[in-house]
Amino acid sequence: MLAGFVAGLAMGILAMALMGAEIVRHPKAIEQFHGRFPKGTSLPQLMAGMAVSVQAGWGAVGMVVGAAYSAIQSNAQDGLGSPAWGFTLVFVIVAVMGLASVVLINPSWWRRGLFSAVLFALAFGWMLPHLAEA
Repeated sequence: MLAGFVAGLAMGILAMALMGAEIVRHPKAIEQFHGRFPKGTSLPQLMAGMAVSVQAGWGAVGMVVGAAYSAIQSNAQDGLGSPAWGFTLVFVIVAVMGLASVVLINPSWWRRGLFSAVLFALAFGWMLPHLAEA
């Protein structure tokens, strides 16, 4: 589960980087979002809350995935550059399905979707099994 938590935190850091880029690209959107909170809520408080929430959320997802890996770890077989090729394949498939969904919703997001899908598959499908086996 610790390996899953670490993989989840890595995804959280990457998600924060993508969110930061979007905030810089669309400053009006963050102003509108900030307007939904009570008066007196400073922007740094809001951003810190978002950062903690994203990291905690991805860490929790990672722990769940780590628990799933722990359940199949004894039967895992090497392949695809991973100690558990079936586990890795599942996350590659999930990443491709997520990418397809993003492209169907908004085709102009294909680069961001591809980047996120590759990182998701690498973090949970490849890095997590290697960390768990170390």
